[in-house]
Amino acid sequence: MDTTPANGNTGATGATRNPGTGGGYTAAVPSTASRRDYPLLVFGNFVNELMVTVPVHRHADALVAVSPRKIWLTRPGDVLVTPRAMSKPLCDYACELLGFAPSEVTLLHAPSEGLATLTAAVRANGLVERLRAEAGSRPGIRFQAFAQDRPALELAAELGVPVEGYGESGVPDRAVEAAYAVNTKSGFRRIATDLGIRVAEGHTCAEPEELAAALRKTLDTKGAAVVKPVRGSNGYGVRFWDANDLSRLDAELAGYLDSVAEQPPGWVVEERLDFARVVTVEMEVYADGPQVLHVGEMRTPNGSFSGQVTPLVASSGATDELVRGGLALGRLLHERGYRGPFDIDGGITGDDTLYATESNLRKTGCTYLDLLVRRLLGEEGAAASVWIADSRPGGVEADFAAGLARVRAAGLDFAPGADHGVVLTADTLAFDGKWRYLVLGRTREQTEELEARLADTLKLA
Repeated sequence: MDTTPANGNTGATGATRNPGTGGGYTAAVPSTASRRDYPLLVFGNFVNELMVTVPVHRHADALVAVSPRKIWLTRPGDVLVTPRAMSKPLCDYACELLGFAPSEVTLLHAPSEGLATLTAAVRANGLVERLRAEAGSRPGIRFQAFAQDRPALELAAELGVPVEGYGESGVPDRAVEAAYAVNTKSGFRRIATDLGIRVAEGHTCAEPEELAAALRKTLDTKGAAVVKPVRGSNGYGVRFWDANDLSRLDAELAGYLDSVAEQPPGWVVEERLDFARVVTVEMEVYADGPQVLHVGEMRTPNGSFSGQVTPLVASSGATDELVRGGLALGRLLHERGYRGPFDIDGGITGDDTLYATESNLRKTGCTYLDLLVRRLLGEEGAAASVWIADSRPGGVEADFAAGLARVRAAGLDFAPGADHGVVLTADTLAFDGKWRYLVLGRTREQTEELEARLADTLKLA
């Protein structure tokens, strides 16, 4: 996911180790990653066509809940559209830390009673003309979407706002096709194989009968398997199986298919591997090529992503391979005209073998954190920093302002000009009771100690 070198510049397609922070990767990033001279229409389309085919509450609700975190991407003069209104305490706090007044950013939200793409919600809430007027009053404005799906791109075209990263001719069809393909498990497996990126042994299944046969075969021969919908993200529809399931496979599989019945047919069955570490490389494709932003180690309690440690605790040949894979996919996307963020996630086995598991061709849970770290610390400071992001339930009152007051009273809060401290990144307490945070430090020991103090202050589980 992200950082920039304190010394050395490898150019648009390079990456270097950062020896001062545990061997993590850093890369030079164009100045527009942290500075820009044009306003943005930041479009928080967390409900989109790229992550699942048919939106469902158990996938989308948590994404909608965190959508106000897009405030961290804004600057004075920007317009921010989210599917959920932002709490005033979060808005006041974020703007104070970023150095501008809340009134300097136009905040709009487009709620939807049913699940719909943000584009559909904007239309249903009668906001198209409002956005057209806001854009018209901001010369040079660019459109920045969370996910570059067709509905978002169509809205940008209707508003007459160019999509950030692209020229006046707009987003090429090949780039859109690539985004839709890479954001499927089957598409990623196919492209990864063509690029020489290692993936687990597996099968793509179009119908339930194929799924049953492939799952039975994988369990017979490998002893463990994982099933994933062809289009799914954030763990939606992922089910792990082992040989003990063979005796009742028909019934278990029928129950699984019922659980994802909203989606069209299509699954991937892969050998289930035991990963010692779960890692990610965060990338950006710019006009002059792909860039490594950072490599991080993900926290995945109970198999679900909760946070990340950046840079890696320890690098290895496997993480070198992950970076090479990210650059290879980035070059392919660049050739197809795509401009914007993506990642490759993967796991490293005990013998230091990397298996790539997926790519998210969109902004991710750490894309905005990468930019935020750079904004708070500067490029050189970010390159030398260690940061931890996570989301954990707390035992203090479920009130953002009260929790922030506790953090400040404990002397843990990050202040402008500092090189360490805690940032509370989102307010989802009413939704899931979790505190979402970023901890910045100069060393791993300092960052871990700050996180431990934060856990004591907020009584984090």
